[in-house]
Amino acid sequence: MEKPKGSCTCDAIQYQLNSEILNIVNCHCDMCKKHSGSPFSTYAVFPFKDLEITKGADHISEYSAGTGKKRFCKNCGTPLFNTSENHPGTCMVYLGTLSSLEGITPKVNIWCESQLQWVGNISEIKSLPLGITRRST
Repeated sequence: MEKPKGSCTCDAIQYQLNSEILNIVNCHCDMCKKHSGSPFSTYAVFPFKDLEITKGADHISEYSAGTGKKRFCKNCGTPLFNTSENHPGTCMVYLGTLSSLEGITPKVNIWCESQLQWVGNISEIKSLPLGITRRST
């Protein structure tokens, strides 16, 4: 099996994961909401030692947030991965930065006390074809 690879939006930073993903997590904490600009963040969790930056390590910026550090591209702002003092030795890569998402499904939701009420019913929200963005009445 090919090692999972990923990048930021502008491709200044590229990485590969040199081990299997341990877990796929949806995090609903307030910090993840603000950092991602979304109602939750989805991460691939794996050993930090197995994250290999294959291009652009000098483009990584870091933000210390509480007990963790968030890394992102200083060119395009893409959030890439996080580490936490609460979970030493592990790393959380933002799922959307992986090159292939085939067969990857979240296994657990965390910080659910911060979950927005409508997220649990997301499949009930009307779905529209690609490119349709105006609000339906």
